[in-house]
Amino acid sequence: MISQQRRNYSRSTGRVAEVRFKRAAEGLGFDVRKSTNREDIHMHVDFWLCINGKEWGVDVKGNNLPDEVWVEFMNVSGKDGWMYGDAHIIAFDMPEEGGFSVVNRLDLVEYCEKNVEDVVVNSKDDAYLKKYRRKDRQDMITKLNLLDLRKIKSYRVWEYLKDYWLS
Repeated sequence: MISQQRRNYSRSTGRVAEVRFKRAAEGLGFDVRKSTNREDIHMHVDFWLCINGKEWGVDVKGNNLPDEVWVEFMNVSGKDGWMYGDAHIIAFDMPEEGGFSVVNRLDLVEYCEKNVEDVVVNSKDDAYLKKYRRKDRQDMITKLNLLDLRKIKSYRVWEYLKDYWLS
């Protein structure tokens, strides 16, 4: 069971990542619209980016450890995880990159389905490129590192805006 303290910490770090992302995307020339609560929960879309009449959904992932990200095959209810959501782009907040490690969601799915072993481990320490289910949860997640993300063909870094560091 997640403690309220951990839940609050995750929410606050997620909000920081979303503010950073919005500024970075606007700095790249995108019009940015925050998703509705329904879109966020059911579609796994935090923002909609629009440029030249085209629109993309983005799921922003904060609260990562250095050089490490967690990818969700199934959520805590046992339903499709955010990797199978409706976002076009996944943006991992990676301060060590000076911004967001951004990949096309379908490229991430392809990478994980090809490289993550179809074996379930019981310890998060063993979860690198293996499936892991947390105790008393129905989720199925795996751990990747930054080098894995860099192997994905659509990988890019969207740098933080410099004014973020000054404010």
